[in-house]
Amino acid sequence: MMEPVITILYAEDDPLLRHSTSRYLNNLGYQTLEAENGRQAWELFLEKRPDLVLTDLRMPVMDGFQLLTRIIGESPDTPVIVFSGVGTLTDVIEAIGLGAWDYLSKPIPDMTILSHAVSRALDRLKLVRTSREHQQILEQTVRERTRKLADELKERKKVEQLVTNAKNEWERTMDAMPDLIALLDLDQRMIRLNRTMAAAIGLTPKEAVGTKCFLCMHEKKCPPDQCPHLQMLKDSQPHVTEIYEELFDRTFEVSVVPRFDVDNTTLIGSIHIARDITARKEAEKEQKKLQSQLLHAQKLESVGQLAAGIAHEINTPTQYVGTNIDFLDESFRDVGKLVGHLQTLLEAEKAGTLSPQQFQDARQAMGDVDWDYLATEIPTAIGQSRDGVKRVSSIVRAMKEFSHPGSKEKVAINLNTIIQTTITVATNEWKYVAEVETDLDPNLHSIPCLSDELGQVILNMVVNAAHAIAEQLGGNLEGRKGKITLVTRQDEEWVELRVCDTGAGIPEAIRARIFDPFFTTKEVGKGTGQGLAIVHDVVVDKHQGTISVESEVGVGTTFIIRLPRNG
Repeated sequence: MMEPVITILYAEDDPLLRHSTSRYLNNLGYQTLEAENGRQAWELFLEKRPDLVLTDLRMPVMDGFQLLTRIIGESPDTPVIVFSGVGTLTDVIEAIGLGAWDYLSKPIPDMTILSHAVSRALDRLKLVRTSREHQQILEQTVRERTRKLADELKERKKVEQLVTNAKNEWERTMDAMPDLIALLDLDQRMIRLNRTMAAAIGLTPKEAVGTKCFLCMHEKKCPPDQCPHLQMLKDSQPHVTEIYEELFDRTFEVSVVPRFDVDNTTLIGSIHIARDITARKEAEKEQKKLQSQLLHAQKLESVGQLAAGIAHEINTPTQYVGTNIDFLDESFRDVGKLVGHLQTLLEAEKAGTLSPQQFQDARQAMGDVDWDYLATEIPTAIGQSRDGVKRVSSIVRAMKEFSHPGSKEKVAINLNTIIQTTITVATNEWKYVAEVETDLDPNLHSIPCLSDELGQVILNMVVNAAHAIAEQLGGNLEGRKGKITLVTRQDEEWVELRVCDTGAGIPEAIRARIFDPFFTTKEVGKGTGQGLAIVHDVVVDKHQGTISVESEVGVGTTFIIRLPRNG
């Protein structure tokens, strides 16, 4: 069965750009609708109901913001990608706040960026629609289950009148719970169980009484190795474990609580509670996936922010390499003329036709060339060119290492290497406001880590330090610089990194919040509040390390990161 063609509405007042971009999208297999202004795009949207909208911000009749607002109001699930060449960061924030799914700057240097953005938006749209379908199914299931439970409760009330009040209270409470609950004796025989448990094992409560739980739950002749009931028998303490039940294809959090006799000292069995946490485990996986996507997105953002600075760093050595090549080219022509006169002298001497005029011409050529000057400057130009090429090579190599996707598994890497690479690629972020000094332990032990994510941590630390120093120096930076120091040390258990700056410092009132997501003290448009939150997540959650801060307002700040040597 063929999938339906994806329709993309493209609003752009520049006809050349509109036609060329539409042609590119058509070649990718999409159907493109073109609009030269926002009003025309809105009318096409109402008529055609496209799958995705690309819109410029600055357009006549109706601008991109108005179009975005109307589309989101009419169809919140329609992905809208803002595509602008004159927008500011404030425009980006406003567009995202209004509901835009993505923002691209034009002209796009590589059209695959647009292709990736469209694919990413369509994938997200598919995920949103699938999620909504699942939610509707779940809500329907809950309604049906609730209706069934209501019917069961009505039926049970007739039976409850024939039993004691105590038994009725237990049954009403336990049977209404979604968890699988049973009372076991010391030999793991079920004494009483709730209806959820009985339904799960396919027996009535009366049939299940006296049956050993591992026969019903696992269809095995002996309890599993991680059985919490057996652990409880050893120490008479509660135990909790997660067990994947093949019989149900579900994951349960199993809690076992010791059950004592009326004397409250004699152990007579346990209370067994199994809670289905399959949905929670899936949600945790999705959360980890989203965290990984967030980190990758910030890394892409960092690479984009660093690109202009790296281009500047490469441009300087490239310029003087080019100048030296021009000098060597000119010098080679002059030396070539001199060598030509010398060859003429040698040939004339060999032929016996050497004349004073030829000597005079050679002397004149020697004077024109100024060989003493060239003999000094040519080696200098060659040396400078070699240094420039080495500098460019160093920057490119560092950028390649920084931007290379890291392994999803931890691998042993020396933290000093990650630090040096990050400092190199971030040079343009700090060189105008600070000097960077390193005191790296030459014998530092390699540690198992996610190098890609630790590189992002160090980049965030260095950029934050540079911003803090710029804030401390104020608007007049001429002749004034702060200092950023990176120090590595180790002991038997930890590898430690200290990032120190001479910046403005962190007020004590907000230090406890600096690692909270979206918390920032920067002006709107200059900080998302995600940098230190990601640092904390990578260091503490993904590497089981620690991060602390020491700061004095007006003096500076030191972040201390400690990572376990053995992972």
